Amino acid sequence: GILDRAQAGNSAAFTELFDQYQRPIVNYLYRMVNDREVAEDLAQDTFLKAYRAIDRTDPDLNFRAWIYRIATNTAMSYFRRKRLVQWIPFGPGTPDRGKDLRLAERVGESQLIEQAMAKIGPSHSSILLLRHHQGLSIDELAEALGIKPNAAKVRLFRARKAFSQAYEALTAEQEVER
Repeated sequence: GILDRAQAGNSAAFTELFDQYQRPIVNYLYRMVNDREVAEDLAQDTFLKAYRAIDRTDPDLNFRAWIYRIATNTAMSYFRRKRLVQWIPFGPGTPDRGKDLRLAERVGESQLIEQAMAKIGPSHSSILLLRHHQGLSIDELAEALGIKPNAAKVRLFRARKAFSQAYEALTAEQEVER
């Protein structure tokens, strides 16, 4: 199939894989870094790394899990380089609650989710994004993260718990501010 041809060095086959996975990978990375340009750069790095390594992969490679693993590692390297733990911008573009409460409430829900994701850090947020936004199975998660399926289940459980605690704390803070 297409993967076999790509592994054999057929660049047209790799281009087909790129065309199939490029948008989902950019979207996944965008949800991690919250910057479209950076996400596109990281996606380019991801596919370049994949292209250089694909001829050394196993014949039974799960390409989807593998490409998400490379994307996750590329994003983690980016965070380490930037020493960027807080990766959600809160600046002049953030709506002022006093000016337009309805808009703030509409934006508020997604902002709370983003703030909670930022609070739990990239290793928790990446597993949640891979599972819930990219739809990876537990086995694919394990493969993408380079861990055993049981470890993936545990990490997913912990990430959900951390997210839920962070989200509840932010919601409580917001209630106090109102």
